[in-house]
Amino acid sequence: MNTEPEQIPPPDRPKILLVDDMPMNLKLLVNATRHQYRPMVANRGEIALHLAEQERPDLILLDIMMPGMDGYAVCRQLKAQETTRDIPVIFITAMTDETDEMKGLEAGAVDYITKPFSIPVVLARIATHLALRDSYRRLEQQYAALREMDQLRKDVEAITRHDMKSPIDGIIGCATLLLRCPSLSPAELQGFHQMILDAARQLREMVNLSLNVLKMEQGHYTVVLQPIDLLPILRHVLADHQALIEQKKAGVRCLVDGHPEQEAAHFMVLGDDTLCYTMLANLFKNAVEASAMGQPVDIVLQSGEQATIAIHNQGVVPEEVMAHFFDKYYTHGKRGGTGLGTYSARLMAETQKGHIHMHSSEAAGTTVTIILPQGEKGG
Repeated sequence: MNTEPEQIPPPDRPKILLVDDMPMNLKLLVNATRHQYRPMVANRGEIALHLAEQERPDLILLDIMMPGMDGYAVCRQLKAQETTRDIPVIFITAMTDETDEMKGLEAGAVDYITKPFSIPVVLARIATHLALRDSYRRLEQQYAALREMDQLRKDVEAITRHDMKSPIDGIIGCATLLLRCPSLSPAELQGFHQMILDAARQLREMVNLSLNVLKMEQGHYTVVLQPIDLLPILRHVLADHQALIEQKKAGVRCLVDGHPEQEAAHFMVLGDDTLCYTMLANLFKNAVEASAMGQPVDIVLQSGEQATIAIHNQGVVPEEVMAHFFDKYYTHGKRGGTGLGTYSARLMAETQKGHIHMHSSEAAGTTVTIILPQGEKGG
């Protein structure tokens, strides 16, 4: 005599709801399905609807002729509810007339098995429709991912086109002044040439970014981490946002390992120049824009086992925004915002084997902290 306890199906096996008013049929179906699936039983239509709503089975085997609510009514109600409409229903019934089968399919069933049924046929039909449902789900996920990627591509292109206006205007302005003022001194000429070169480089970075964000989103971006000095990049960010700083009358304070940035020789991280520039530019711009007029923005760089870059402003992130701060497309109180700035910063930090987090409170203000691998030299 076998005294071993009955094996409980693992929780990852598909759930099958068996609905029949005949106990013998239910017992037969349970014994046939329990080794591959997790069967649940109901002997009335009302009970079946309740179980379907609560348990969300992967498939339902449904008898038609039952006391009270018959199988047709149960199926129609299942298909009328958003939470259960996608559950495949297979009718299993003694009704063999072709019109009965048509009525069942019109009610929303995916298949129709007549009694007396063959267990191998029942199992084959179950497996087929579960596989079809899984395939349909995968197609839905792929379609949703494609739509999301297409939307991201459009958004990145729109942002790039918008952001390109500033360096393009700078190039046009410098070139116009050079044409109108042929008697500029060598120092002035060199200054204008440098501004044109910087704007052209910024444009190149934007074009690269518009491609790279999509690659990072898909996990296809190949980054070569190498020791880079973050201070020239940070100074570039501050110079590019000088107009915004002056507009907000923001005082920018920058410390490197406890000392003023001007006294620091370098601050080395393992990273990518373009990603670091864009990440810092996005976060610094957000910090300045979130500050009240005249409030300072602090940038603190700290060496250690890892490099820490903290950008602080005195504004406060609303509590309902905190959990979504780095989410894609989430924006709050920013007219014309795309919701991609902080999201792309998170992507860039993670692509460089780092991470990013934010803390905000009324007492302390808001600090966004980037953690990156430390370069060969610190401080």
